[in-house]
Amino acid sequence: MRVILADHHPQSLWALKLTLTEKTTLEIIGEVMDAEALLVLVSKDPPDLVLVDWELPGKSIEDLISALHACKPKPIVLGMGSNPEYGRKLLKAGADAFVSKSDPPDWLLEVLQKFESRTSEIKV
Repeated sequence: MRVILADHHPQSLWALKLTLTEKTTLEIIGEVMDAEALLVLVSKDPPDLVLVDWELPGKSIEDLISALHACKPKPIVLGMGSNPEYGRKLLKAGADAFVSKSDPPDWLLEVLQKFESRTSEIKV
């Protein structure tokens, strides 16, 4: 599966890329730090998934989710809080998943595996 990473914190991008590179077979096709750059990259070469920080500068997360769905990738939103209400709000806005950055990395990996298995089922 092809993935774009979107976070305005360079350290978060680095940690996410390191984790995914070491622990998955996902192909990271781009990294961006704002909504405009994300939408440009997605429109040129749509990935299967976008891991996007809920505070990505340039658009509200709800507007960004809507724009991403128009280009077809599945947005997985990453946020600092673990407030269930916020997660429900993002899912209602169209996010395909919400993962708190305070969750153990294995939780994100488990979520990603579910998307990978769905993709491989569809391709069979």
